[in-house]
Parts: sequence; structure tokens; C-alpha cells
Amino acid sequence: MIGFRAFFAVCLLLALGLLVAAAFGSARAAALPPKAADGMRLWSANRCAACHTLYGQGGAYAPDLTHIAAGRGADYLREFFANPGAFHPGQRPMPRFGLTRTETDALIAFLTWTGEQAPAAAWPPRPILVSGGLSAGIAPMIASASTSADDAAARGRALFSSSPAICSTCHALVPDVVVVGPSLASVANRAGSRVTGLSAEEYLRNSILHPGDFVVPGFQDVMQKNFGSLLTSDQISDLVAFLLTLR
Repeated sequence: MIGFRAFFAVCLLLALGLLVAAAFGSARAAALPPKAADGMRLWSANRCAACHTLYGQGGAYAPDLTHIAAGRGADYLREFFANPGAFHPGQRPMPRFGLTRTETDALIAFLTWTGEQAPAAAWPPRPILVSGGLSAGIAPMIASASTSADDAAARGRALFSSSPAICSTCHALVPDVVVVGPSLASVANRAGSRVTGLSAEEYLRNSILHPGDFVVPGFQDVMQKNFGSLLTSDQISDLVAFLLTLR
């Protein structure tokens, strides 16, 4: 009899635990704004996760979109969703989903909400350089960048892969790897000879602020043009400092 009572008590505690978990789960779901919830349903219905990731979860065919709303802005995303093929011709194709304006706004609301959640602040995580792996190919190029928090090149390295710059969405640091734009492997060696009269530092800074001034042959002029207002002058200097270490 005592054993039966103990079993009943355990079952009762488990049931209460499940009810509490369900209640908290409902509270979290209710916190998702209605428009963002509509966007989440569109994200699922259109199988966006087959190609894209959020917080690294999903398909690895196309860029992670955790910080895309903050990094690109609503106007850019509306134009991109309307005709994605116009932005990256000749690259990995994204289909046109024929979204209405209401659906587009809902999807942007969802992506905005995603990037504002607490886990987004820690994404992407600090890369682990594994000997012999793909990351090991990046290590020699950034070996001269200090890990000190006060070092400009170290800050630029972090900014390269995080919002608001997220340069890694379009540029690889591995030779001959094309994501959208050209690989930036060894860019410090080439930058000083790109435009007559411009040093490597001046060319890199100008390329961030005015990317349409000089487009690398074989690529389209699709780099966003608002980094001058999106980034602070210190952030731009940090990015330039990091890029100058890529030799």
C-alpha cells in the first residue's frame, strides 16, 4: 500500500510539473507579437529553414538570418523578397515566393523579433579553430590579430561576423570561396594596388563606405550602401584594421 501511495505521489508531481511547463510555454508563445507570429508561420510554410539558419539551426545552403533585419533593414528586405535574383545574379538562386506586402511585413517582423531575443546577443559564438579543419585555413590569416578586447583588429574580427556589419554573410575568408561577394582572403596584399593613388587602408575604407566606386571584376554591384550610417567611425576603423591583417 505504501508503495502504491509513493507511486501515486510521484505521478502527481510529474503531472504538476507538466502543467507548469505547459503554462510557461504558453506564456512564452503569447509573448510573440501577432505580426511576428504570422511571419513565423510563413517561415515554416515556405520552408525557409531548408536553406537558411536562425541561431545556426536549419539548412546551411544560404546565410544565417539571425541578424539580417538589423544588418540590412526593412527596405532592403522588402526589395530582396520581391526579386531576390536581382541581387545576386549568377550565385546560389533564391526562389521568388510571390509574397504580398502584408506577408512580407510579417516575415520581416518575425526576423526582427528573432534578432532582438536574448540568444541573438551571443550569436554567432566565438569560432573554434580546429587543427586540420576548414577553420584552420583561416587561422594563419588572422594570426596577427590580438585577442585583447582593446585591440582594433580583434574588435574588427568580431564585427566581421556579427551585427551590424555581418560581412561574413557575403564574404568568405577562405581563398577562392565565393558566398556572394569575392573572398577576402589575403585582401591586405591586393588592396593597395586596386586603385591608383589609394593605399590599402584607404581602399578598404572607401570600399566599406562607397562599395560601388570600384567593383571587383566578375561581380555585381550589390553590396549595401548604408554602412556609413549603420556603422560608427570607430567600427569602420576596426573593420579596416582587421582586414589589413589578412595577408
